[in-house]
Amino acid sequence: MPKLVCVNCEVELKPSINGVKVIEHASFGPYKIWEADEWKCPNCGVTIIAGFAQLPITEHYQAGFTKVLEEISGRGEVRNDYERPREVRIETPNGNTREQDS
Repeated sequence: MPKLVCVNCEVELKPSINGVKVIEHASFGPYKIWEADEWKCPNCGVTIIAGFAQLPITEHYQAGFTKVLEEISGRGEVRNDYERPREVRIETPNGNTREQDS
């Protein structure tokens, strides 16, 4: 696994959750389900997903894909990977919110 460093804080990221499920989305919806690790900067708290498995757990065309998707939905350790950037709302330290294209 490559070393992961926070660009802003210049410190190594630390693993925060091992084995998160990542739902990869295509234009038509959920496409693949992966297992990976969530890493976090101990200083600023930025998080990333890295260390993906070599192969996905399942893909949209395989039998049982919908069942796996239903089983993992709603769990805290599920993350999404969208094909295109989405507009996100960011809360600033002073409590204001702003919108940003991701």
